[in-house]
Amino acid sequence: MSDLDQQLPAGWKIWSDDSATPQTEADASDPRWMRELDLIAGTGPNKTRSVPLKLLVPLLLSAQQRNSTWLSDFADDTVVIDADLHDVLLAYGNLRLANNGDSAAGTASRAAA
Repeated sequence: MSDLDQQLPAGWKIWSDDSATPQTEADASDPRWMRELDLIAGTGPNKTRSVPLKLLVPLLLSAQQRNSTWLSDFADDTVVIDADLHDVLLAYGNLRLANNGDSAAGTASRAAA
């Protein structure tokens, strides 16, 4: 047992070489060390969280306005959203595109006059 193990609450241990071998039958059926290796190798299950949109959007907007580097680190990640939200976002995007096209045409016609 290491000095750090002695400072931890009862039953807690610092990860060490001897923890790589299953200690009990329960450890053998679902060994933590195997799950950890899978996560390191990228073959383990992805961790996900459910977050209300009202908490997420302001943080993302703030990060974009500040040009936060961490936001670009996740730029290619896939986000799962509700199908209804997807439909609303598509409709909003099309409406915005149509409005921008009209305003651009209006500006061009006013400039020509």
